[in-house]
Parts: sequence; structure tokens; C-alpha cells
Amino acid sequence: MRGNGVNEMHNTEERNGVKCFKYNQDDILEILTEYIAKEHGYGIFYSKAELKGSIGKDFRLLMAVGALDEDETVENLDLEQLDKDMDFNGSHR
Repeated sequence: MRGNGVNEMHNTEERNGVKCFKYNQDDILEILTEYIAKEHGYGIFYSKAELKGSIGKDFRLLMAVGALDEDETVENLDLEQLDKDMDFNGSHR
């Protein structure tokens, strides 16, 4: 997935003055990868991401991100192996 660090405005719906959203898996992955890449200093980047598990049980995001010219390195990463080898590194462990 290629990204440029610019979020496009997604359609929203207002109900009683509150913006409401409903995203599918691809939208969720795009939002997460754009946010994480930006937080780690990437403007233009290449990423690979997958959502795994069951909500409320073991739901998780596996993601690799690198500079655009690192696309082959990122693409060759095995997310299944990353899932087995890597500990959680988020703030809500």
C-alpha cells in the first residue's frame, strides 16, 4: 500500500449534530497505516498491513512501513512470522 501522508476526507453523516462514521476493513487499514506512518516521520511511504484475530479476544494489527524506495523490503516481510515473533508494542498491552 502506497501512502502520501495525506488523509482524504471521508463521507460522514451527521445525526443530531454529531459526525458518524462507518468504515470497512480497507478503510480501517488505510486510516491506521496513514496515522502510524505519519507518527513515525514518514511523508511518502510503502506499507503492508493486516488485521487479525477476533474482536474482544485477540484482535490486532500487523504492519510494516518504510520509505517508498523500501517497497521490496516491506513487501517481502512475512506478516505471519512477524505475528509469531513480535511482542505487542502499543501503549495498551
